[in-house]
Amino acid sequence: MVPLKKLALFLTPLGLAWLLLTGGLLLAFWRRRRGMLLPALAWLVLSVGTCTPLASWLLAGLESRFPRVLTTEVAVADAIVCLGGGAEPSLSEPSAVGFNSAADRVMTALALLGAERAPVLVVAGGDYRDKTRRYSEADAVVAWIQAAVRPRQELLSLGICADTHDEAIKVAELAKKRGWQRLILVTSAAHMPRAHATFAKVGLITQAVPCDYVSSYHRIGSVRWLHLPAQGGLHGFEVWLHEVLGTLLYRLRGWV
Repeated sequence: MVPLKKLALFLTPLGLAWLLLTGGLLLAFWRRRRGMLLPALAWLVLSVGTCTPLASWLLAGLESRFPRVLTTEVAVADAIVCLGGGAEPSLSEPSAVGFNSAADRVMTALALLGAERAPVLVVAGGDYRDKTRRYSEADAVVAWIQAAVRPRQELLSLGICADTHDEAIKVAELAKKRGWQRLILVTSAAHMPRAHATFAKVGLITQAVPCDYVSSYHRIGSVRWLHLPAQGGLHGFEVWLHEVLGTLLYRLRGWV
């Protein structure tokens, strides 16, 4: 008997679309209708992307470029740099900040602080806008850390950053001003190759501490080769494509 939880997948937009497309193709082939090439290709792309580990395999290629490391194994440095993307300012949350699926960036940076790997934590991040003002992700995260954790180490916000290149430029200015020689760079494993290359391009020496592993190849549990449609596959493809195109754009601009 199929578990009710798995049947419920077909009530999601992704599962329902896949089920209807599958049923439509089977009916069309049974009636021997022509002109089904494009719908068949659409079904193939959707099935490969959401019913197989292809997205995880692609992501694993990015996530494996830097070795995984425990916080206690990280060499002591002048500062920890936590790139943005793990949280956003919130007017609804009691703590004024909402964490997302990349919150491991912030948690890993805090773990490094707890292990006393550096005396300073630099927090980066983008901006969020409403009709009246712009809100800084970095400012919100720093305020949350100060209120919830109260670390002994110094906390610095980079304010609003446009992108990873902008984050690297601002950190380079800080490093020059303060005489920092060695930095610990914390970001998602899939983003680390582009981020590390961007920081190196502006002359910064960083020790990579990747986190937020999305690929199922880097998580506890066995890899399922065939399964019902799962939104994780779509998310994996989105992350992989974002980094591939982002790296290409950075190369064209001379940022890596």
